[in-house]
Amino acid sequence: ALPISQISSTIRLSDREKNHAGARYDGEVSITTGQREGKGTYYYTNPYFTYEGEWLNGKKHGQGRLSFEEGGFYEGSFEAGEITGAGIQEWRDGSHYVGQFLLGHKHGEGTLEKADGTRYTGGWAQNRYSGHGDLSLPNGDRYAGNFLGHKFHGAGSLDQKSQDLTYEGEFEAGLRHGQGELKEQGGAAVYIGQFQAGKKHGQGKALDEASGISYEGPWSEDRPQRPAAAWDLGPTDSEETYWHVGELLKEEALNQLNAAANAKDKKKGAKSPSPVDTSDAGPELKGIRGQVLPEVAVRLVDVDKAVVTAEVGRRFRVTMYKERRPPGSEDPDEILRRPVNFGDQRQTYVDPLDEGSEPPAKGKGAPAPPPPGEDEEPPSEGSEAIDAAVGADGQCIIGGSDEWLLPVHLQPAVYWLRIEDITELCEGGPWGRMEPLEMPFRVTLGE
Repeated sequence: ALPISQISSTIRLSDREKNHAGARYDGEVSITTGQREGKGTYYYTNPYFTYEGEWLNGKKHGQGRLSFEEGGFYEGSFEAGEITGAGIQEWRDGSHYVGQFLLGHKHGEGTLEKADGTRYTGGWAQNRYSGHGDLSLPNGDRYAGNFLGHKFHGAGSLDQKSQDLTYEGEFEAGLRHGQGELKEQGGAAVYIGQFQAGKKHGQGKALDEASGISYEGPWSEDRPQRPAAAWDLGPTDSEETYWHVGELLKEEALNQLNAAANAKDKKKGAKSPSPVDTSDAGPELKGIRGQVLPEVAVRLVDVDKAVVTAEVGRRFRVTMYKERRPPGSEDPDEILRRPVNFGDQRQTYVDPLDEGSEPPAKGKGAPAPPPPGEDEEPPSEGSEAIDAAVGADGQCIIGGSDEWLLPVHLQPAVYWLRIEDITELCEGGPWGRMEPLEMPFRVTLGE
């Protein structure tokens, strides 16, 4: 007789017919309990499944392979009938997972590669990305960082090639949330600061290389909380504005326009319109012909007319003009804007619209210049427009230098300064284009 230690505890059993449940087993069973134990193959009632591997106490336990009729399978560790431990799962389309399982779920560390090109390697919890991981998508997008419940959560780095942006910082429930750095347009637009529910929200600084604009301050819903809404002009030594006087001078400019149009009445002795009283309206911008435009602060203001210092870099163009009506026009609404060049050194100038008309009355115009010599260069005609940008202190100083010379041939009158936004703005960006500012001011003969 064989020693007890050499006597097998199992015997091999092969069901020729399906059992009462419609299943069939071919493998080892325990002599003592009669349950499946050792190695064997089980053909389930549902023909979709077939298991081949190790058994204990009638349950799948140890190493085995569970095949699916469609072509997929799981191969790896089983525990008490459940897929638990390290293993490999593959689907019919070629997608496969290599890693840890718990009770049939991907759980622990593992790598999933899908047929569409999606690849994830990292932590899992109940079939969901959880913990630290690295996710790559078919469109080239990539995320490396923390996950919770299949969503970005915690610190991470997102590179979205499909949207030409990168983000490094904090996430919550799949959205940018907390402190982070967002780069868009290939890095040309950068925001460093706080986010909430996927949007710029809180304190932050934005730099836009394309437009040249930067903004540092509070944000709300992807927009500056206190954005610039309009241009303003004022003295350089205070935050006061020329706007109030400018509004009053619009009446004087209109009176001047109407008076100039009625030349016949002037010849009959009609009086020129009286100047508008601006003495109590605030600071006033005044120019003197033949001298440079006084220094003026060009500023940005919000909807409440408060100065905005958080935005820097917005570009603008300055022009100057005088209003008049076309010769012979009887339409009161037909108004022309005749440009005035800054830095114009010509002693006299005749508007092309007036060529061939009578010269100015004696004493009204500038003195006639001596004729230029043969070798002399003609005087500079100056520039019709000068471009500038808002500086680091939220303003830009214009005037005060020779390039801002007010021509000596100007007639004393009300003229207009125009500030036009020429910033290169991207569609959908946080910056809006501002309406031009057109402000009247007086040019006089001086003392």
